Amino acid sequence: MPPYVDLAAGFFFSGNRLADLAEKIVMKYQRVPMPPQNLEETVARYNSFVDTGFDEDFDKPTPMYKITKPPFYAAWATPVVHDTRAGLRIDAKCQVLDLNGEVIPGLYCGGESAGGFSQHGLARAVCQGYIAGNAAVARGFCRP
Repeated sequence: MPPYVDLAAGFFFSGNRLADLAEKIVMKYQRVPMPPQNLEETVARYNSFVDTGFDEDFDKPTPMYKITKPPFYAAWATPVVHDTRAGLRIDAKCQVLDLNGEVIPGLYCGGESAGGFSQHGLARAVCQGYIAGNAAVARGFCRP
C-alpha cells in the first residue's frame, strides 16, 4: 500500500492533517521540532504557486499539483555534497561531534568529510587520518 515505505523506521512520517504530520517529524539529531504553522504556511505557499503557475521560490517548472488530500507524507532527507567546506563537525582529535557538540564515541572523521576551513586535499586527509588514528589508539578503540 502506498507510500511503499516502512513508516516505523523513523525516516518517513504521515498524518491526516498537516499539523499532525509536523508534530510527527522527529529525528534524534534534529535541532528544533517542526513548527506545525511553518509546514501549513509552506504548503499553502506552494499551493498558491499551482494557482499562479509560477514557483516564486525556486523557479521550478510550472507546479501542477496542489497538496490538499490526506494522508500527508514527509521523509527525512539529508543532501550529500562533494568537495565542500562543510562536513561532519569534529574536535581537535578528529572525533565526530553530534548536533549538541558532544563526542560520538568511536567515530572519527578526517579529510573531505570533515567540516571546517582547513587545508584541502590529500595533505588534510593524511594529517587528520594520523590524528584520528592516534586518538583512536589512545582511547582503546583499536591497536597500533
